[in-house]
Amino acid sequence: MKFIAALLQWKYRRPALSKIMRIILGVGGGIAAYKSCDLASKLVQAGHEVFTVMTPSALQFVGPLTFRALTDNPVGVISTDEPMGSLSHVKMARWADLIVIAPLTQNLLARLSLGLSSDLLSLIFQGYTGPSVVAPAMESEMWLSPQTRARLTELQKERALSIVGPHQGRLASGQTGVGRMAEPQEIMNMIWSLTRPKTLQGRVVLVTTGATWEHFDPVRILTNPSTGAVGLNLARELSARGARVILIHGPRIDEPPWPGVEYQEVVSARDMFQAVEARIHEADTMIGAAAVSDFRPVEAFSEKQKKGQIDMLWPMTTNPDIMAEIGAKYHGSKILIGFAAETEKVFSAAIEKMRAKHLDAIVANQVGRHQGFGDSEYEAQIILSEGHSDNLRSSNKDELANHLADLLKFLKPKISSGTNS
Repeated sequence: MKFIAALLQWKYRRPALSKIMRIILGVGGGIAAYKSCDLASKLVQAGHEVFTVMTPSALQFVGPLTFRALTDNPVGVISTDEPMGSLSHVKMARWADLIVIAPLTQNLLARLSLGLSSDLLSLIFQGYTGPSVVAPAMESEMWLSPQTRARLTELQKERALSIVGPHQGRLASGQTGVGRMAEPQEIMNMIWSLTRPKTLQGRVVLVTTGATWEHFDPVRILTNPSTGAVGLNLARELSARGARVILIHGPRIDEPPWPGVEYQEVVSARDMFQAVEARIHEADTMIGAAAVSDFRPVEAFSEKQKKGQIDMLWPMTTNPDIMAEIGAKYHGSKILIGFAAETEKVFSAAIEKMRAKHLDAIVANQVGRHQGFGDSEYEAQIILSEGHSDNLRSSNKDELANHLADLLKFLKPKISSGTNS
C-alpha cells in the first residue's frame, strides 16, 4: 500500500520547473570576456535577473555599456561603484542566488583564493556564501601550474564551487592547448543543473537512445528517423539530479559532453545489445529509449552493390530484443523502463510489451501520422506495472524526462545492482 501511495503521489504531483535565479556575472580580464556577452544574453533570455560586475582589466576587452544593454542593469567595476546604491558590495552579496565568473583568469583566481578585495567583484565574493560557477580561461602553462591547481583546490574546499572547463583549443597566444574557456551554452547547462533537485544521488542509470543502423553494404543501411532527443534529454535530467548515467547511443548523435554522463556509441542492434550486456551490472536502473532496428540483412555485402548487380530481394532476420533479454534476466533486481512506439492501439500494445518483457514501467507514444520521431511535441503515457498511468499528451521531451526522473524517486531496485534475479 505504501508503494501504491508513493506512485499516486508521483502521478498527481505538480511538474517541477527550473528555478529563476538572481545572478551576479563576474567578468575577468581576458580575451574570453567576449564570450561573456553571449552568456549574459542567454542568462537574461532564460529569465534570470543578472547584474554584471567586471574587473578593471576586463574593461580592456569589452565595455560595460554592452553588459548594461544586455542585462538592463547597471554594471559595477571598482569597489566604490554602487550598481545597487550605497554599500552595493554588501547588498549584492546578500541578493545573489548564484555568482558566475567567466572568464576566471589566473590573476583573479589568486586574488579570490587569498581573500583580497581590490575591486567590486572580489569584494562581493568575500561576503557571499552561496554557490558559484567558474569558467577558467588562461594559457596552458598557467592552468597546469601547481600554484593554480592548489588555489583552485583550496577555493573548492571553502566554497560550493562548480568548475566548467577549461577545454583544449586555440588560445590567445596562438598556441593550442588546455585553457580555452567553456562555451556559454556549457556554462548555462551547469547553471541549469544546479536548479534541479538532487533526488537521485547514488543511483546509476543505463540509458539507450538513438537509432541503430543495419548495413546492407558499406553505403546502405536500414534505420529509422529517431534523433535520440528523448534519451539525451533524459540523460541530462538524470545527471543533473545526481545520478551517474551510462548513455549507450546510436551513431551520429552530436551532443556536447554533459557532466556525469558517460557516452558510448554503437552502430547496430547487436552492438547495442553487447554494450548493454557489458555495462548493465554497473547500473541499478535501465531505460531503453533507443529506436532499435527489429530486422537486419542476413548477410551484409562487403562492397557497394551496383544497381545492375542485385535483384533488390534482401533476405532478412530479426535482431535481439534488448529489453526482453534484459527483462528476463534482471527483473526484480533492477528497475527496467521501456518504450513502445506504436501507430495504433497504443495503450494495449504497450501493456502487452511491458508484461512480456518484465518491465516496471513503459512509455507508450503514438508515432506515424506526422508525429513521433524528431518532433518537439510528444504524445505519450507512462504506464506502470500496477496499472497506473500518467497522461503526457501535448507534452514535450523535456517534460517527459522530468516525469521519468520524478518516477525514479519511487521506483527503486529491491536488490543491490549487479545481482541477477
